[in-house]
Amino acid sequence: MRHDAPPVVYPVGHFVWGRVFFVANASLSAAGLMFWQMQGASSLAWNAAWVGWLGCLIGTAVWGPRQTLSRGDLFWTGEAWFWQYHDQHQQFQSHQVLLEKGLDTGSGLLLWITLLDSQGRGRSSLRGAWLSEAQLPSKWHGFRCAVYSRSRDENHAPKADDVPA
Repeated sequence: MRHDAPPVVYPVGHFVWGRVFFVANASLSAAGLMFWQMQGASSLAWNAAWVGWLGCLIGTAVWGPRQTLSRGDLFWTGEAWFWQYHDQHQQFQSHQVLLEKGLDTGSGLLLWITLLDSQGRGRSSLRGAWLSEAQLPSKWHGFRCAVYSRSRDENHAPKADDVPA
C-alpha cells in the first residue's frame, strides 16, 4: 500500500538552458538543410524546406516561452497539486494543476503541467517546468516523493484486485 506524501512547496525557477537548446536546435537543423542543399536537392524542395524551417523557428520563438512555467511555486497539499505565482501587483495567484512526469534525471525533473478549471478539467495547453535539485536541495527528496505519490482519490479508488470474489 502506498502512502500519501506530506505537503511540500518547491520553487520553479527560470530554465536557463532553454535558450541554449533553442539556438543549438536551430543551428543544427540549419546545418542539416545546408548539407541537404549541397547534395543537390531541387531548388523548389529546398526553398520549401527553408520556408518551413523559418516558420518553425519563428513559431517556437514566439510560442515556446508562453508554454513554460517559471518564477513561481509548485505545491502539493497531500491531495492535489497547485501552481502559485506572483501577478504584476505582487499578489499570489494559485491554480490547481494536473501534473505529469516527463523526464527524470535524478537531480532534475521535467514536468508537464495543465491548469485545471473549477470542475477539474484542463483549461489550457500543456506547459513544461524544469525543476532541479540545486534550486532547493533540502526539499528535493520530499518533492520527488510527492511527484511520485498518488492523490488520496487515486489511493482509495477500488481496483479489480480489491473486490472480493
